[in-house]
Amino acid sequence: MRKTLKRLAISFLVAGLMFSTPILPTAQTGTIQAEAAVLNGKINTKFLHIRTRKTTRSKCIKIVHKGDKVKVLSSGTKWVKIQIGNKIGYTQGRYINTESGTASSPYANVISGTSAKKLVVRAGKTSTSDAVITIGKSTKVKVLTPGKTWVKVKVKGKTGYVPGKYIKTSNGRTAANPKSKGEEVVEYARRFLGNPYRWGGTSLTHGADCSGFVMSIYKHFGKSLPHSSYALRSVGKRVNGLKNAKPGDIICYNGHVAIYMGNNKVIHASNRKDGIKITNNASYRHIVTIRRIFN
Repeated sequence: MRKTLKRLAISFLVAGLMFSTPILPTAQTGTIQAEAAVLNGKINTKFLHIRTRKTTRSKCIKIVHKGDKVKVLSSGTKWVKIQIGNKIGYTQGRYINTESGTASSPYANVISGTSAKKLVVRAGKTSTSDAVITIGKSTKVKVLTPGKTWVKVKVKGKTGYVPGKYIKTSNGRTAANPKSKGEEVVEYARRFLGNPYRWGGTSLTHGADCSGFVMSIYKHFGKSLPHSSYALRSVGKRVNGLKNAKPGDIICYNGHVAIYMGNNKVIHASNRKDGIKITNNASYRHIVTIRRIFN
């Protein structure tokens, strides 16, 4: 009898514990992860392979072309995850432009600025669009997309549009025209970082030598330059020393050329081992001359 009562007591105790203890969801079904922001992107190179994994040795599932629109599911310094149609795979992010940079660096082109007067930030690119927020003079903003008229800004946690001419940028320009032509040259050149060096080559994606790299970058901006490091010593206008150099200037060394980025840095097609790279000391070699193409 005592054994029976003991068994019943244990049964009631176990049952009580089962009903009083909350049932925890499993890691698989009960955890909701915050979804990363999906970015809109556009292919900026002639063609691009989308692969199953983060390696050029993996299977190509689709080839996309310049101008094709994709969804960037996750960004990264090199490989990024994208979606185009019903295909999801990996590719190199520098070949995909996003609203404020590339898929490898989505916010690289964000510019700091201040409002020149009281402004209404609007939901669209017209003066009749709904007001999002009103800001006073000298309010700090982040310019997400510059433009000739309306620019997209982020201010006090709100995103909207204002006339770019009323946003002063840190370099003394405005958000309607924030970059010099030389700065645009540098920005374009950065797209090809890591691409191969090839003696005699002029392809920004498949291989260029030092002068071929400079020639092809400037060709994009309508300038015809010689494919010769020696001949490049005579193009444009001479700049009096590195201290007076500006982004976009051509730095000519003995047997080599590079594009000045500012802050004592150059970008160039260096050699077979390093390809197109950035060097943090512009005077790492003896500088013969500096040439400026855009004033």
